[in-house]
Amino acid sequence: MKNKLNIIYMGSGLYGSLVLEELDNTWIDIKEIYVKSKQIISRKNSSELFFKEYNNDTRLHRISRFSEIDIKTIENSAPDLILVASFGLILPESILRIPTYGVINIHPSLLPKYRGPSPISTAIIEGQKFTGVTIMKMVNELDAGPIIEQEKIEIDYNLNSNELGIELFTIGAQKLNLLFPKFVENEITEHTQNNSEATYTKIIKKTDGHINLQDTVEEIYRKYRAYNHWPGIFSYWNNKRIIFKELKINNKMNIGKNLLGKVENLKNGSLVINARDGQLLVSNLQIEGSKAMNAPVFVNGRPGIIGEFIN
Repeated sequence: MKNKLNIIYMGSGLYGSLVLEELDNTWIDIKEIYVKSKQIISRKNSSELFFKEYNNDTRLHRISRFSEIDIKTIENSAPDLILVASFGLILPESILRIPTYGVINIHPSLLPKYRGPSPISTAIIEGQKFTGVTIMKMVNELDAGPIIEQEKIEIDYNLNSNELGIELFTIGAQKLNLLFPKFVENEITEHTQNNSEATYTKIIKKTDGHINLQDTVEEIYRKYRAYNHWPGIFSYWNNKRIIFKELKINNKMNIGKNLLGKVENLKNGSLVINARDGQLLVSNLQIEGSKAMNAPVFVNGRPGIIGEFIN
């Protein structure tokens, strides 16, 4: 029986770096680390902002796709496991076949529900009370592989998608740490997903952040929580996009249809904006081409917004 598992790690961004830091090296030896590298580097959302402590580590590979050299490097590492967490690249079948015990993925939902790229945001958008994390073996079909472990959690109403993601991937890393000795001792059990119960999430687009003031304030607040990191939620005023950075809601009001989208006033440091069954209380916002600012500063420079309609 071997003492340690040879591991290839694949992860990107905040969640990928978080999981790597949480892994317990007692049972594993990380041979190579693969990170998705974007061709266009965004100041706000780039894998280059994470894994900085590994920049001088020869095990780190920043890639936009798997080359033949990458595949050969992985083969030569003779991995027992490949671990995947928020990686962002499709693994070819040739890589799935390499490790002794397979490719293991942390997926932030209770599979088979919410397969695909946006399970965290989708759970919030749909108003789910519970979600969870799944440790699964990867196969060619999207998020359809056998389940090894799951944990269900209650969704805190005050958490945004980024905060919920941190909670879920932290749990996922803890689950992996408990599984490593079971892999060493060959005590892993799996169960097949019920494909008839599968649901799928979509890729989030920038336009998804455009709010409809005919929606309930609860629906708008879910979008605010779900899209906090990207694309944010926004509306338009004078043909310019206004991003709502910080807001609360008042959902105990009846608003007439002809008043939906009206900016009523500035009250207690927030812009008060009418929606279907209440009001948005926006305390920080940003108009395109400018910096984010508190609502009183925004109104001081643009007093004409009071009494007008956004859409």
